[in-house]
Amino acid sequence: MKADKKLIKEIDEFDDAFPNGVFAIPRNPKDPRVKVRALWDYCKEKGVDPEDLSEVEMKQFLIKSNNYKNT
Repeated sequence: MKADKKLIKEIDEFDDAFPNGVFAIPRNPKDPRVKVRALWDYCKEKGVDPEDLSEVEMKQFLIKSNNYKNT
């Protein structure tokens, strides 16, 4: 029981460290961004999952930053 209480206390302390509830890791500005809504709509229309797209299909949903080279 002590272990459970300790775990609950650790979880509460962790949650309190994020007052707005956002748990996110900043993206690397050199990485491309993904047009998620367009990707979702495309996959829904085609009846496929994103992991089933070809590299060519996936590239249409990438937004290149100034520091990114799409090879």
